[in-house]
Amino acid sequence: MNQFHEVAQIAYALRLPPDVRPALERLAEVRTSAAVRLPAPAETDDLLARLGVAEADRSEIVAARPSLDKQPALWWLLNRCHSLLVNRMGTVGALDPWPVLSRELGPAARYLYVWVFLATVEHVRRYHLQRGIPDDLSWRVLATLGVQMANYRALYGEGGLHTQDWLTFHFRGAVYALGGLHFERQRIWCDVDRQSGVWTVPRRGDHALGLHIPEGSLAPDMVEDALHRARGFFARHFPDEDHRFATCVSWLLDEQLQEYLSPASNILTFQRRFHLIPSSGSNDNATLVEFLFKRPLSKLDALPSTTTLQRAVIGHIRAGRTWTFRTGWFVWGA
Repeated sequence: MNQFHEVAQIAYALRLPPDVRPALERLAEVRTSAAVRLPAPAETDDLLARLGVAEADRSEIVAARPSLDKQPALWWLLNRCHSLLVNRMGTVGALDPWPVLSRELGPAARYLYVWVFLATVEHVRRYHLQRGIPDDLSWRVLATLGVQMANYRALYGEGGLHTQDWLTFHFRGAVYALGGLHFERQRIWCDVDRQSGVWTVPRRGDHALGLHIPEGSLAPDMVEDALHRARGFFARHFPDEDHRFATCVSWLLDEQLQEYLSPASNILTFQRRFHLIPSSGSNDNATLVEFLFKRPLSKLDALPSTTTLQRAVIGHIRAGRTWTFRTGWFVWGA
């Protein structure tokens, strides 16, 4: 079967829209391994528990174990996504987005990317071992899978995973959880104004660490502790990469928050660490609401408003305004 017909059949079987075809064609070109090794049924539950997956999801995942014989289209996708992660192990930067599978295809589709990551655990842990990364830190970052699955259940009321593209960073050694923040090995991807008045300014292609903010406090002591841990961690385990800069892309850098929060608040204190890139950024109320409330934007009227931040986010949207994801940077170590 030639690639054109193969991709057409996969797209038809998985009910994928025409605009996904280019991504499928690129996946069809991935060099695949002879066989994908899925964890045995007896070890799957223990592995899922170690990855932070809730018990309610674990039994469903085991029951939805994919099969080449029963679900050849899903297996085609699993094999190529898994092989892509293995082939790109240790690399930085985003991969092409993986196809979003319809929930109407049932549990096998909702959990397919979970099985991709389960098949990849032994490979990413081998990479961590080669870099001398402690076992507890290896498991800690991989347990982001459980956090993301809990978010999916809160959003949709059933088990599944919708942030597979984000997790491709964790399962190929690009992201690490240190203290209260996550740090992404990356390269500067944009041009920065060199007239900013800052002595050292990043250039496109420079090594950097991207700061990602999981749920929790942004207390200055926590942030300083995480930065301190990261400096030592990356100097020790990635001495071949000169991470001179830190970056962040987040709605928490949106200057509109200054209208609602005290200047002494943890969020605005965090904002002041960064030089913002002078661009409009991306506007995305839906993603912000999903992150903060674990509910879709359509449920705005039912969202809790017990904190200043919650009231600010909701009131801003009700006023017909939009939150913006801004990009900022600072000199690492400064």
